[in-house]
Amino acid sequence: MHSSAWPGGDPTPSGGCGSRRAVPTPRLLAGVLSLLLLAGCAELDPRLPAPVAERSEAAEVEAGARPDGVPADARPANLDRVVDGDTIRVFPAAAHTTDDRGSVRVRLLNIDAPELARDGQPAQCLAAEAAARLESLLGAGRVVWLAADAVDRDRFDRPLRGVWSADGVFVNEVLAAEGLATSVVFDDNDRFLSVVEAAQARAQRSGRGVHGQACA
Repeated sequence: MHSSAWPGGDPTPSGGCGSRRAVPTPRLLAGVLSLLLLAGCAELDPRLPAPVAERSEAAEVEAGARPDGVPADARPANLDRVVDGDTIRVFPAAAHTTDDRGSVRVRLLNIDAPELARDGQPAQCLAAEAAARLESLLGAGRVVWLAADAVDRDRFDRPLRGVWSADGVFVNEVLAAEGLATSVVFDDNDRFLSVVEAAQARAQRSGRGVHGQACA
């Protein structure tokens, strides 16, 4: 890391690299020449290392270019694990999949998947299948892309997000299209609702997942 402060307290004389002082002396000229060289008026030494550009957030995770179909406002993160068919835990991009900052619980927007067994209640129909499908779409430790809506968090303080896989698959839509989740609205968050509802309608017409005989 280099310092932005230059040696000496006097600014470079006005007039550019060729400026001269009224009473030049050898000692003064030598000092001015040193300042000019440091300030870059002379040609840069090609042996010096180039400045290192600041890395973008996307470069902090194992993500290449933003996949097609992923919104411009979506942010990258690393998947920690799938909690169930509509909830995941992710590490923020800067955490590099380590637990130094802890993973964050994220609720997928505009879908509601069957509940896994908990609190003494049995699992709902196709709950395990929904969770397994979400995991297969995302893959533990891989990059995921998260996009928010009008209301950032739910009443449990979970970020509400549309989620895309590393290769650009909108998983909220896929789960609805396969009948492994149904449409739902959280507060005023309807950014992805029309896409999810259209996918759900296709699943209903074909009797897929929770719309089929298996869960009748």
